[in-house]
Amino acid sequence: MKNITWRPKEKRYIGRKQVNGMTYTVYAKTQLACMKKLNTLIKQVKEENNTIVKQKHSFTFEEYWNKWYKENKYPFIADSTRDEFEILKRKCKPLYNLKLNKITKENLLTFFESLDKNRTKEKVIVQLKSLFTNAVKESVIKNNPFNTIVFKLTKRTPKKAFSYEQQQKILNELRNEEIYPIILFYLITGLRKNELDFKNIENCIDKEKNLLTTINLKSRNREVRYKKIKLTKDAVNLVLCNLNIFHKYNERSLSDAFSSFLKKNNIEGSLVNCRHTFATNSFYLGKDSLIISREMGHTTSQITKDNYIDVDYNLSKEKILKLYNNLYNLS
Repeated sequence: MKNITWRPKEKRYIGRKQVNGMTYTVYAKTQLACMKKLNTLIKQVKEENNTIVKQKHSFTFEEYWNKWYKENKYPFIADSTRDEFEILKRKCKPLYNLKLNKITKENLLTFFESLDKNRTKEKVIVQLKSLFTNAVKESVIKNNPFNTIVFKLTKRTPKKAFSYEQQQKILNELRNEEIYPIILFYLITGLRKNELDFKNIENCIDKEKNLLTTINLKSRNREVRYKKIKLTKDAVNLVLCNLNIFHKYNERSLSDAFSSFLKKNNIEGSLVNCRHTFATNSFYLGKDSLIISREMGHTTSQITKDNYIDVDYNLSKEKILKLYNNLYNLS
């Protein structure tokens, strides 16, 4: 019989058949019993596969958004970003009850026309494109309706490092402000604004090795989910001596406070510019480019060089060391 083979050593029959690339195997003492077991198993597998296919194609937009968000976004983003995703989801309410595999280019164009032209609309477009791309990958839909739509998104001005003069002004004017130690810590670590664990910062520092361990929010690989940043003793003390201030803030309140400070002092920028400043300062301090990129959580040093390190002819190793004393780690 086809798919049935006698195994003399085992003194039994083996039934084996492939379904959708998966091999299924059964054993029995007689040829007829083996055939019956194999047919029963294959029938069960096909029924299960058909059920899965039907389930996949029965997703409404809202149901699939919840699945996509839970599996692909929620585990890897900060609390503040999760709040932002709730806002984006509410913006998509007109699509909620539509079957995902029935949504067309026209549906999307009509929906996008209903949104106000602002940064939130652009974020909706970016995330929906990711959602539909994932749906194709999971075979939930066959064709991505985004593939035939051309968007003109606003070109964002790249962030820059604070110049040497701006750094001088920030450190001088900020010295009497409560947020001074936290901003200083951002400037010497290059953390993304939502990578700092404000409430638990003291437990993220190995005081013997002067090593900061923090989550790398951009990493999807759990093995490299965390990154380590070497600190100086002075940098460790900067945190430990100001724990009450660190515990008082979170990413959003700090961002708002620092933005207000910059505006008051006529300095363009935000908390994100501290990250670019760290990369640029580290470069001028002669730090190895691979170490800089790893501390910033980049997969290659080229990303760091192309997007974060700026040319500032007023910067020098001596000036940075004098400006930050012993806070920058050079190894």
